[in-house]
Amino acid sequence: MASLKEIRGRINSVSATLKITDVNRMISSAKLHKAQSALNSFSFYKKSILSTFYDLVNSMTEANIPLMTENSGTKRALIVSFSSNTGLCGAFNSNVIKRTGEMIDEYSAKSYNVTLYAIGKKVCDGFSQDKSIALENISGIYDRQTYAGVSEIAEKIITMYLNREVDEVVMIYNRFKNILTQYISEKKLLPLTNGDGHKDSYPDYIMEPDRQTLVSVLAPQIVKLTFYETFLESLAAEYGARSSAMQAATDNANDLLGELSTQYNKMRQSAITGELIDIVGGSEALK
Repeated sequence: MASLKEIRGRINSVSATLKITDVNRMISSAKLHKAQSALNSFSFYKKSILSTFYDLVNSMTEANIPLMTENSGTKRALIVSFSSNTGLCGAFNSNVIKRTGEMIDEYSAKSYNVTLYAIGKKVCDGFSQDKSIALENISGIYDRQTYAGVSEIAEKIITMYLNREVDEVVMIYNRFKNILTQYISEKKLLPLTNGDGHKDSYPDYIMEPDRQTLVSVLAPQIVKLTFYETFLESLAAEYGARSSAMQAATDNANDLLGELSTQYNKMRQSAITGELIDIVGGSEALK
């Protein structure tokens, strides 16, 4: 049985851990609120631009948009996998790593050469020993979380696609549902699709210059907007997962602290009772 000194040491250790998990929970909750606000605002903007873009594309008899043209025959795929740079966020990273590995196997089975863009140190570490893929560590993206910083990566991907270095670009990430739920999602970045297809009618836009010029300018922006929105979704999911994990750790620490305190008090009471019995016994012997 542990001594009073040992139990007191465990109580101090758990109390210190409790402070750390509680602080991390509060920090993650604050960051989650900020990330959610940014995601909601940006998604509304992106949805409006996307709707206009597809209205223009689908209303044209013939549109020449390289980013919507399939690069068939190259047998090269680019997987962009979003994880975090740090841990303490439950299954957030392991789920991404698992699905990324499955997708690599799927492409390999079709004789594709796979390049992996690791957005985050955790997914990079997960595939650093895999020599069958070309791995690029882009974990530094978290040092510049602005649209300008993140869109630099999207710009590079666009250039790769236009140069026919890849024929498919797919993103794997955690989608945020609520603070308790994040789920793995996949999104094809390139080639761009034609949206929901053709409608019966389209807005009669008055525009300058012509439609072809506008859609040619908007297409790369759609890719950048989609990439940044996915980054924000992954970021919100990360903070949600970390906040939830830290809340669970805090609750467990409080439960353990209560058990240790109860054990400590019982042992201390037993020790005091034993000392009283010795004192009473000694006084009786002197009579």
